[in-house]
Amino acid sequence: MSTVEIYFSPSKTSKKVAERIADNFGRKKQTWNLLISEPKKELKSDDVAVVVMPVFAGRLPKTARERLSKIKAKNTPAVAVVNYGNAHVTDSLLELVDLLNDNNFNVIAAASTVSHHSIFNGVAIGRPDEEDLSKIDDFAKKCMGKLENGEGLTSKIPGNRPYTDYKQLPFEISCDETLCTFCYDCISICPENAITEDNPAETDTESCSRCTACISVCGEDARKFSGDAFESKKPIFEKANSERREPEFYL
Repeated sequence: MSTVEIYFSPSKTSKKVAERIADNFGRKKQTWNLLISEPKKELKSDDVAVVVMPVFAGRLPKTARERLSKIKAKNTPAVAVVNYGNAHVTDSLLELVDLLNDNNFNVIAAASTVSHHSIFNGVAIGRPDEEDLSKIDDFAKKCMGKLENGEGLTSKIPGNRPYTDYKQLPFEISCDETLCTFCYDCISICPENAITEDNPAETDTESCSRCTACISVCGEDARKFSGDAFESKKPIFEKANSERREPEFYL
């Protein structure tokens, strides 16, 4: 009887949310990190899954979705959470709940939480903050109550079917070779295999999902978004999404 944390967390904020919720359950924990592995496992009926996914332009990341779809359940209770950068949830939470239900999870609760934007770093700085974490703790306790009472999800999940189309961002990722120590951490963390040992300073923009894992893992701050498209979009996006949005909970 375990709480199983399942997350895809390139910038480590979805991981933080998953851990926070799971810690409230007071059970033995397992961690399945879909960024670095593809567990082809089946959960038991007395497990509890805490599934936290980031939002990429209103959808679940393709690779995260593919890896999550390989995990099956036996009517396993699940808490479904999407973690976004204070911009738009769009259809991502509905997509996550649908996917889990299709894989024989029993979604008892869902949420959208807010974290520091992984691409435009002027948005939602410092989040999740203490106010967010307090709300997440309260949500987790309510989830525990639902588990104990055998209650299912009754709230309507926002979103539309068919889901919004996937969008590929045009932004480039550059590497400052004067800072790069060629540690190859970016290669091992990239879920799309878009960086090679032959030339770790280069990123295959066709394969890259702009997930930010390589930027987040770089201890030398050698990797970053760059290019005219990014530089022109950054101030517009940050201004448009400067107003604080709050986490939403569905029970």
